[in-house]
Amino acid sequence: MTRTTVTRILVVYLLVLWAAMLVRCDRFPLTWAPMYTTYIPSESISVVVMDEERMTQGLFVTRRDGTTASLTANDLNISKFHFWRLYYQRMFGGGPAKHAQGNMNLGSFNRWIRGLKPGEPNFSAEWDWRILRALNRTLGHEPPDLKFIVRVETDYEIMRYLKADLLQKDLSKAERQPLHASIAWKQEWAKRWDDDTP
Repeated sequence: MTRTTVTRILVVYLLVLWAAMLVRCDRFPLTWAPMYTTYIPSESISVVVMDEERMTQGLFVTRRDGTTASLTANDLNISKFHFWRLYYQRMFGGGPAKHAQGNMNLGSFNRWIRGLKPGEPNFSAEWDWRILRALNRTLGHEPPDLKFIVRVETDYEIMRYLKADLLQKDLSKAERQPLHASIAWKQEWAKRWDDDTP
């Protein structure tokens, strides 16, 4: 291979790589880290208080017949890690990190190339619908069933630390904040129950 050929290959590769980074292609190799590194200044840092016992008890659910139960990772046949994401993130409307980061700082060129209107997010999901549909389908329940899950609840706590206090190694001023999530079934969702694209 000649030096000119190698130079051309490198130039083409770098042009393609930088073009992918410019338009923030999500599945383009080698661009994930620079594409999603975004710093948002804040005065505090929040940390989830992991309560292994509470999470083991599972999600608190209410069925159509009024009975209540707890759904655990074993009931849903999913790994502990996936249940953790459901319990601490999806129930509170938090999508994958890619969703939040992919919606940040989209310039006018990125918005134009994706056909996004002003204020329209690049990634969005209706987590309430997805969670209720997934839980019921996993357990084999249909909307008319008495065992159909109509409400799901969960709660946990976060510790909020001020950065100024952390710099002085003072953890005594941390605030403990309880969070509670409750999602309920909406009757209009029954119309799209059999739709394969939730």
